[in-house]
Amino acid sequence: MTRDNRTNSKSHIPKGSFLFEKVVPVALAVMGIVMLGLILFAAGVLLGIVKF
Repeated sequence: MTRDNRTNSKSHIPKGSFLFEKVVPVALAVMGIVMLGLILFAAGVLLGIVKF
């Protein structure tokens, strides 16, 4: 097995991209908030606070 020692020094993300500078961080934050809500909901169900 030969190993390729080339390193990819170029970024595939265009500089100043609206998608990667605005949309992706907002989407990650929204998904984090949704995940936290789901975790709290599951904990509430397990503790008997929320009847499901």
